[in-house]
Amino acid sequence: MKRLDEIYLRNGFEDYFYQRLRNNVKFVLLGCQKAFDNCFCVDMQTNTIDSYDASLEQSGDGYVMDNRCVGWETLLAQHSLKQQEVRPSHVTETGVRVEIPEGLSIDVAKSKMWDEYDGRCINCGRCNFVCPTCTCFTMQDIFYTDNGKVGERRRVAASCMVDGYTDVAGGGSYRKKNGERMRFRVLHKVYDFKERFGYHMCVGCGRCDDICPEYISFTHCINKLGSALKEVKDGAAK
Repeated sequence: MKRLDEIYLRNGFEDYFYQRLRNNVKFVLLGCQKAFDNCFCVDMQTNTIDSYDASLEQSGDGYVMDNRCVGWETLLAQHSLKQQEVRPSHVTETGVRVEIPEGLSIDVAKSKMWDEYDGRCINCGRCNFVCPTCTCFTMQDIFYTDNGKVGERRRVAASCMVDGYTDVAGGGSYRKKNGERMRFRVLHKVYDFKERFGYHMCVGCGRCDDICPEYISFTHCINKLGSALKEVKDGAAK
């Protein structure tokens, strides 16, 4: 949510619709006992958090709860639910490791490593739609079937990996190759966002690796950035 807040609330203007929903959201944290197969949250420093309204931790056949929400105190008392301070469990190591190179620069965009994804990626956009930090959307006007003169304008999730995302007036289109789209997505997650806000957009959940039908690994891509940057620098030195 911290990353979504940056985009929708602290990015030059406050998004009214996002803010309205955000004001009504409460967060209940469940302790994490074990990392998922493709998770690398420890390396992205997202394995712990202190910002939540309540925390649940499994204890035997039940759960213990730490409530921080003042508005819930009366409700919990009515049900005679006991509270106690809970320190949420969290993973300290993951099976998957990533290393984002120090001094990563936009020069890595010139690497040939991105060409590999021209043939591998099928630009389905699934990686975007499961990502908890992707924020792009488009607008659709929906006309009601019972009365075509009325309808509503909806926000619909958009994907930087699919055809049409970069289309502009006059027939222009950018990043036509799948490798170019992959480069844009990866560098936005581990370079561009950090340049603006001071920390990485990627949280290391591994959902993109889980969902890709072509078995493209985002983590492997990140781990190749160091050698890709060296390739570019060595080429420039010749």
